[in-house]
Amino acid sequence: MKLLGSFLLDFELISAKDLADVMVEQIRQTPNSLDIIYEKKLITPEQFLSIVTLQNDEHLDLRSACMRLDIWRNEFFDAINDEVSKRRSTLGRILVEKGLVEPHVLLPILKQYHAYRAENNNDFALFSENTLLDLSESEAEGSADELHFEPDFSHVQASDPSDYIELFSEEKEIELELIILAIEALGSDKNKADPEELLNQFFTDYHSLKGTARSVGALLTENLIHESEDLLTFFKRFLHKIHHADFAALAAINLKVLDVLSNLRNEMATSGSEEHYWRTPELKGKYLKTLGDIKRLNEELENRGYEVSLEDVQDLF
Repeated sequence: MKLLGSFLLDFELISAKDLADVMVEQIRQTPNSLDIIYEKKLITPEQFLSIVTLQNDEHLDLRSACMRLDIWRNEFFDAINDEVSKRRSTLGRILVEKGLVEPHVLLPILKQYHAYRAENNNDFALFSENTLLDLSESEAEGSADELHFEPDFSHVQASDPSDYIELFSEEKEIELELIILAIEALGSDKNKADPEELLNQFFTDYHSLKGTARSVGALLTENLIHESEDLLTFFKRFLHKIHHADFAALAAINLKVLDVLSNLRNEMATSGSEEHYWRTPELKGKYLKTLGDIKRLNEELENRGYEVSLEDVQDLF
């Protein structure tokens, strides 16, 4: 899997020296992961010292050291990623700021890069099938009417799903439902809630669930939340262009998503796997229809032809 820098070299947009200089600047801006989780009080001073000692003695990365000490938690990932995104400029932004690449030249390459990542099933691709970098093109790859998804349960290792079940408790489910209903109310002229705050809160909750689902091999849950995040990303990025009525559609779809996630959570609690759910035709059909609904709304929004500026997409690179 190529990184963005290699992609730009292939297109001869920058020289190897320019890329190296920019990457050095990025590295200098990147905070230390251990510092982050300690500063955020996610580990104790004693744990900090134990991690440093183990890393020094056995040359382990942070996650491996924490796993060895049995103190690793998935929220470490979120805290580290959040802090890095705040403190470190993206590769594309530095290139633009230094005048090494013009924005109008960079954007088409970024579109191809994210399509490349998605086609190669990269877990960190921001968009599964469609890219938001040029929404004037209505020819989306992979129509919602031609939905194909087939999870491979043979690679799922048995694990204790208790962490996920505890995180996605019935209380959490009710909390998510209330957020969805609050999103639905955003379409009302009388509503005073902050749309950005609501969407960010919902996205954060989804992201936490997805990370924990991945850790316990909940493939169906992880994929459904991933697709839902794509839709939320669209709303967050184009919030100033979204119609009020669209919030009702977003809420309706996420109520369906929440219902499916609840069923999947119960299946994990009962059997420790989602495979039985997938092998039940009625449930599989419900899952695929929900995925299709997400993609159809995404396509409908994209086909309105929103014009995308660099500010709309600068966080993608």
